[in-house]
Amino acid sequence: MSNPTHHPKRETLADFAAGRLDEARAVVIAAHAAICPRCAEEIDTLESIGGALVNETAPVAMSLDALEKTLAKTGAQISESASDAGAARASLLDAYIDAPLDELNWKWVAPGVHQHVLKAQGYRDDVLRLVKFAPGKGVPSHSHKGEELTLLLRGAYRDDLGEWRAGDLADLSGDHTHEPIAFGDEPCICLIATSAPLAFKTMLGKALQPLVRL
Repeated sequence: MSNPTHHPKRETLADFAAGRLDEARAVVIAAHAAICPRCAEEIDTLESIGGALVNETAPVAMSLDALEKTLAKTGAQISESASDAGAARASLLDAYIDAPLDELNWKWVAPGVHQHVLKAQGYRDDVLRLVKFAPGKGVPSHSHKGEELTLLLRGAYRDDLGEWRAGDLADLSGDHTHEPIAFGDEPCICLIATSAPLAFKTMLGKALQPLVRL
């Protein structure tokens, strides 16, 4: 996998470090950080800063099982060091994908486009998904009613914002409109989580949305 050149916003990394992202978006950020030393280091730094601030704050009573419930939401484990945290992030995506990418039960969406929904909670259930599109195919033009996090796991695509390759993460919000189209010799496979439905611009996109539920 190539060295990532597109990364999450610092605000998104801060929300991840503070535990403010929902399960679906947290999985995408963790999967990116597992292959991006730059973002992994920034998360570790933000977590350290957060820990120092907590130590300087007057303690507040919390239930005995609060930590366990929080960790259970993402399948994470208690870590005592940055290396342990990195290992947990690296293995997190494997807990959601039950087979190699080529062997998953891909569902047809449109010519050249398939998806595989993963079980994770977000603004509604099942907003974490893998989307695969063949070279020359893609997702119809759309903007965003909320946040869209897209991690490229394989292949590459072009859109209005540039070129994106394996390892890159697109952290997009309501002021972005794009139409990603795969290019190259292999299908493009993306891990996507959203915090609200997409706003499609074309009739095809609007027609497919009830079926795709993006």
